[in-house]
Amino acid sequence: MSSPASARVESASLTGMVLGIGAYSLFSAHDAMIKGVIMALPAPQILFVRGVVVIVLCLAIGRTGIIVDLWRSKNRTLILGRGLMTLAAWVMYYSSGRELQLAEMTTLYYVAPVMTTVLAVIFLKEQLTLARIGGAAIGFFGIVVAANPTGFTIGWPVIMVLSAALFWAISMILMRTISKSDRTIVQVFAQNLIHVVVMGGFALPFWQGMGVREVVLCVAAGLVGGIAQFMLVEAARSVPASVLGTVEYGALIWSFVFGYLFWGEMPVTTVYIGAFLVVAAGLTLALSEHRNRREIIDAP
Repeated sequence: MSSPASARVESASLTGMVLGIGAYSLFSAHDAMIKGVIMALPAPQILFVRGVVVIVLCLAIGRTGIIVDLWRSKNRTLILGRGLMTLAAWVMYYSSGRELQLAEMTTLYYVAPVMTTVLAVIFLKEQLTLARIGGAAIGFFGIVVAANPTGFTIGWPVIMVLSAALFWAISMILMRTISKSDRTIVQVFAQNLIHVVVMGGFALPFWQGMGVREVVLCVAAGLVGGIAQFMLVEAARSVPASVLGTVEYGALIWSFVFGYLFWGEMPVTTVYIGAFLVVAAGLTLALSEHRNRREIIDAP
């Protein structure tokens, strides 16, 4: 029979994983919206508009208290670093959408959880277990299969997605550290403020006209993306970075669904095989981590 402490930690862990899965599922919808306008608008302009929407949303909820908390934060340097890392990741990721199918982009990008697991061991001193090594190896092999060098060229679009995955993995480590002391809404506000300031310098001088469709998709992406960011940071408070990274795999299926529904994309067979391996690796890691946490807490 589980102790009260065990039950509380198990509940928090489960809540964190559910929030993580929900966040990445929303990110999949968010990515589909961005891909819907990436051929019409440059990535900096899309990210600028999306960032403005999230900032307005944060201020409407937290008002000026967010600005005060951000100014007083001891993690301003880490917050800046995370903002720049996520910005670099999203610019490269969305720019690759001009050349790659949504399923190809997402499958390649999901090498990020593997990187997160490794970085969590190095920087956060999280334990390197056999399950984590095996899951990372299977996930990486799935990425190699999905990339399929004989199916499409390993050119700059693929390199940009893989680089984006590295930056995202680093940002996950920073988020886990920042979440120990800073409120979630402060993190979300600060990250998007950085995006708006940086992207404004690139987007405003070369602003392109936006039709109703582009405006609606960009605003919707801001609302959905803002909620997803909030859920992700909340999840980081409950589970280790290496575990949170693994639940990212669960949203992979949505990239296939959205790609087919909106653009009629039919990935080659190797992408499906690679995606299956990636999801299998993530589920294996998630189950292993859940079991290990229960054993540690229930131990006398």
